[in-house]
Amino acid sequence: MQFSLKGPDGTVIVSYRKDRKEFIRIAGSEYEVYNPVFDLDSDPEIRQMIEASEKDIKQGKVYSTDEMVEAIKRGEL
Repeated sequence: MQFSLKGPDGTVIVSYRKDRKEFIRIAGSEYEVYNPVFDLDSDPEIRQMIEASEKDIKQGKVYSTDEMVEAIKRGEL
């Protein structure tokens, strides 16, 4: 996502992509935007856990926060 913002002090912040990475430029200085989601998606074990969770959600295997808290109190988890 590319954007340009102007702060109250007149500082301009611009985002852009370069070499498949995202950067922002603030007052002439360039900063790479670190996105940990890319690291998570590239880890096969985490990717497998995410896919299993998505499958559970589609099958309706979900619990409310209250249900989870009660299960923890009962020592089930």
